Amino acid sequence: MAKKALLISLGCSKNLVDSERMLAILEEAGFSLVSDPARAEAIVINTCGFLEEAVEEAIDTILEYARYKERGVCRVLVVTGCMVQRYGKKLLNLLPEVDLFLGTAHYDDVAEELVRFLKNGERRLKISSPACRFEQFRGRILSTPPSYAYLKIAEGCSHRCAYCYIPRIRGPFRSRDFEDVLREVAYLDGRDVKEVVLVAQDITSYGLDRRDGGALPRLLKTINATTKNIRWIRVLYAHPATISDDFLKTCADLEKVVPYLDVPLQHCVPGILRTMGRSGKALEPGGVVERIRSLWPGVAIRTTFIVGYPGETDADFEELVEFVKAYRFEHLGVFAFSPEMGTKAARMEGQVSESVRHERRDILYAVQTEISRSRLATFVNRELPVIVDTEDPEGNFSLIGRTEWQAPEVDGCVFIENGFTEPGSIVRVRITGAEDFDLIGEMVDG
Repeated sequence: MAKKALLISLGCSKNLVDSERMLAILEEAGFSLVSDPARAEAIVINTCGFLEEAVEEAIDTILEYARYKERGVCRVLVVTGCMVQRYGKKLLNLLPEVDLFLGTAHYDDVAEELVRFLKNGERRLKISSPACRFEQFRGRILSTPPSYAYLKIAEGCSHRCAYCYIPRIRGPFRSRDFEDVLREVAYLDGRDVKEVVLVAQDITSYGLDRRDGGALPRLLKTINATTKNIRWIRVLYAHPATISDDFLKTCADLEKVVPYLDVPLQHCVPGILRTMGRSGKALEPGGVVERIRSLWPGVAIRTTFIVGYPGETDADFEELVEFVKAYRFEHLGVFAFSPEMGTKAARMEGQVSESVRHERRDILYAVQTEISRSRLATFVNRELPVIVDTEDPEGNFSLIGRTEWQAPEVDGCVFIENGFTEPGSIVRVRITGAEDFDLIGEMVDG
């Protein structure tokens, strides 16, 4: 009888892709995948380790599922991913409940290590340099709704932002082989995925490490031209220093590329940006935004800002508030600075108190809420194309979907009040109401 395995994925969309790869590897090795932890003989938890909050969530999750070793049939608890890569051997004593630890270079070893442990019971931590090459695409078991799937086209990051630990967790930036990416695109297209969301730590650097500056525009053109079922292509996590004019013009020209770009600006004050380790075009965020909107008319921009960064004065924060009011971003994430152990920023002078950091976060969030509310109100009585993700689990509405300018999981959504259609359908919706970040509407053609 096949051993039963459960996988829990924490963290970002890039982590989710790694989890989906591991699911396919486990199934290929003969494991039966289950969703009930009480039935799982092996439980795998893929962790995030970027921020202290994510580490705390990972530890709480590990301890929660470790109880199934006592009250369930679980024989082995495996922890993988960024937290393992970041903390390494420290976890052996910190988490005695865990049997196997696998770093970010060893996702593909998950089935082999599980089988080994089930035979000899030897506890193990397996961690190597994260600067490994990509394995050839072997398949994925999708865990997202039928409407969309993420496509990771690169790994790691070669920028050295003072607040960020990712390069040490994920290694330097490495582009995936162009043809291997296309094999995965064909895999997703063959499974009737309607929206493919391209992700990487720094997606606009795709190809630059291989001296191929035109790789990303060429990839978008190829996906646009060769896919049958994929209707929308979305691009996330563009670095302001590596956004080329060719990329923007290509996105504007291609039918399937939705008018949406995620570009984390992090701040607007040049002095703060320099201490963050930003350089080049990233030091001129206003110019970056203006160039994006000029070359890609109608694009919705999502960005993120860090408030309470070391050295940020009241005047700096006020400048950031006025910047947000002036550029009126369609979507904006606000993070209070987190002094992560091991980063340069955590050791800087001029640390801002936690209370002030959180106060500034709340102020900027309120500013963006008002911008979003007033913008969304302009769509009332208009018809928009909406991709349907799921039925409403709360039962308050019929369906939940998104417009072209709403990315899955991070932005608002459209609540559809009437009718039914299969997830993945793209339908016309007449907008009848607007909230702070969400829209309400009625299906016109369903």
